[in-house]
Amino acid sequence: MKLSVVILNYNLYHFLHLCVDSVTRATAQMDAEIIVIDNASTDGSREGITSSFPEVIWIQNDMNLGFAKANNKAVALAQGEYLCILNPDTVVAEDTFETLLAFVKDKDNLGAVGCRLIDGRGLFLPESKRNAITFKIALNKLIGISTKYYNTKVSEFDIDEIDVLVGAFMFLRRSSYESIGGFDEDFFMYGEDIDFSMRLQNSGLKNYYFGNAPIIHFKGESALKDDAYRKNFFGAMTIYYHKHFKRNLFRDLIVGLGGFLIQVFSKNTTSEPEILKPIVLISKDSSDTRLIGSLPILKSQSEILFNDSEMCYVVDMSQYSYREVITAMSSRDHTISNQVKFTPNKARFAVGSNSANTLGSAIIFETI
Repeated sequence: MKLSVVILNYNLYHFLHLCVDSVTRATAQMDAEIIVIDNASTDGSREGITSSFPEVIWIQNDMNLGFAKANNKAVALAQGEYLCILNPDTVVAEDTFETLLAFVKDKDNLGAVGCRLIDGRGLFLPESKRNAITFKIALNKLIGISTKYYNTKVSEFDIDEIDVLVGAFMFLRRSSYESIGGFDEDFFMYGEDIDFSMRLQNSGLKNYYFGNAPIIHFKGESALKDDAYRKNFFGAMTIYYHKHFKRNLFRDLIVGLGGFLIQVFSKNTTSEPEILKPIVLISKDSSDTRLIGSLPILKSQSEILFNDSEMCYVVDMSQYSYREVITAMSSRDHTISNQVKFTPNKARFAVGSNSANTLGSAIIFETI
């Protein structure tokens, strides 16, 4: 088998459905498998996905194993020569995997490849390409200074070697994954992608950023900053520090004090309810009963345009390719603060996220 796409899910059913729909299209003409490993979700993810996509291999965990352990478990069962580690709140284009396979076929020293990530408004996400993490960079990042954290020397549209990729999308040979033992299971959440990238490099392999293959990463799904988030984030950074940096008493004191201050002085963030704007349906078929009559649609249009800041655009993905929509999202006028949501083929909801820093939401269609 050529490719195994591994998607780790935890209570993100609507986003997962959209993601799997896009991956299904992207692998339709390939020798590929889609594996969803679920960390004990309680939102109906298993029932919704297995009924709509019976070809998906579903692995159900009885508890939340975290990112590293769950992905390692899924990869151990995967059959593909190549792997794609994928977040459930992502959307790939129909040609994403074929493009990357063509890019890596002659690279014998391949580590992993990452794509140009854009958020739910089409804005570039700088964590798509990051620098090697030094102690100073890590410390600055902990206190909110990201100047050297992101790789700004490589343009967002370039194809070039970089140090660190983001765990939302990692494409690599299975042999490379196995050669370094997969993700370090000491990490529960956060930091494992940095560690994984650096271990690939340290083994003599090269990581690449591929700016010609944009995908959507809604990202806001993990934006809630509460006590559990801070505990996991600082715990991951502590593990990374102990593993990769030379320790001394001064550094230990700085890391310990930094973690204490972060947990004491940082505030919880909550997701405010989204105020839905008037809906513009983007569809070529104005007779689809899933949408017409289910949504309070102000107007319809067939062209993929997001040009009115006072509207919520719902894109009927049964009528368009994901490539078309991702291209339109990338090139839209980002000064316009409208809302964009996507409804997968046969689904009875539309889902999207208006910012990389806010939680996404779904519009559930009425039953007709």
